[in-house]
Amino acid sequence: MEISSIKSIRSLQKKVWDPLVKEDTPLFNYDFLNCLELSGCTKKETGWEPNHFIIKKNQKTVCIVPTFRKFNSNGEFVFDHAWADAYHRLGIKYYPKLLAGVPFTPVNGNRIFYDKDTIDILDSIIPIIKNELEDHKLSSFHLNFIDKKQSDVLKNFNFLQRIGIQYHWINDGYEKFDDFLKTLKNKKKKNILKERDYIKNSKIRIFHLKGDQISKSDWDFFYNCYSSTIDKKWSYKYLNFSFFKFLSNTELKNKVLMILAKDQEGENLACTLNFIGKNKLFGRYWGCVKDIPNLHFELCYYQSIEYAINNKIKIIEAGAQGEHKISRGYYPHFTYSNHWIENEQMREAIEDYLDREKKIIIQNMEYLKDRVPYK
Repeated sequence: MEISSIKSIRSLQKKVWDPLVKEDTPLFNYDFLNCLELSGCTKKETGWEPNHFIIKKNQKTVCIVPTFRKFNSNGEFVFDHAWADAYHRLGIKYYPKLLAGVPFTPVNGNRIFYDKDTIDILDSIIPIIKNELEDHKLSSFHLNFIDKKQSDVLKNFNFLQRIGIQYHWINDGYEKFDDFLKTLKNKKKKNILKERDYIKNSKIRIFHLKGDQISKSDWDFFYNCYSSTIDKKWSYKYLNFSFFKFLSNTELKNKVLMILAKDQEGENLACTLNFIGKNKLFGRYWGCVKDIPNLHFELCYYQSIEYAINNKIKIIEAGAQGEHKISRGYYPHFTYSNHWIENEQMREAIEDYLDREKKIIIQNMEYLKDRVPYK
């Protein structure tokens, strides 16, 4: 088998990429990554230069690792700024590094995609990737928010394992929203009903829009909301309007769920954007033009839960952080990432750091589990 890398997803045909990169999230889809490139969101100047690994056997593509050459640590959600600082103080280059993950969003899943009819086990691929890394003398390779099974295999090949915590909602076979409420402790159930009643009594109308149901004016409003949220948080606007415009003209638009809130006069108030996977719903972006109590909870959590129940979706991933999600029925889950560190001394130091960090995160998990709202 031979390994190489491509600097644009368009170097590989969509009919080759999509059947091989099978994942619950549509965010590794050819169209999604291509829209990021076409809009200029992923390029060297933004710190996200495409560098996808391709492994071939007898001229046939049998493995793809969606990868980026990183020139900073922005938009990753697995924080390694302290590592970069340590490298800098020691006079060692940390950037560029390589990262396998979805740009700008903490989505969990596989990071190495291979043809199981051609390759028996993941173990046979990793040495090929490691040899490529060593030949190019890169500082590090990071696989963020990777599925635990793949993470455990990589750990056996000296890819350091790091854990984190996210909050996911799990559909326990509910037929309707009330079924979910019945599983909650009485105080938490009353609080959710109170929050939802406030929105109903405010005469706010809520719409679920998909694909061609999302008009140009809806996209304009969404981006206004997205930009407003970024500005309020003093954050960085990783995605430009061109990205969403390109996205709305691809087949992937049918995997987009926009939840839109309007007042009695039909004026837009707020919206959130979600991506629909096979068994997961991915809540991503939220924004509003008018601050209304409980509207964030309604659009980002309760409406998503109702959509998941009605469409038999098993899991909702609502992004990074947010312990407030627990009281709305979201359960803490471990996340995993793996890190290949070229410099032996730095690898030992980082491994020690991760061992200490792991103990703290496990303690935090036990604390959080005691606070879940379920009976």
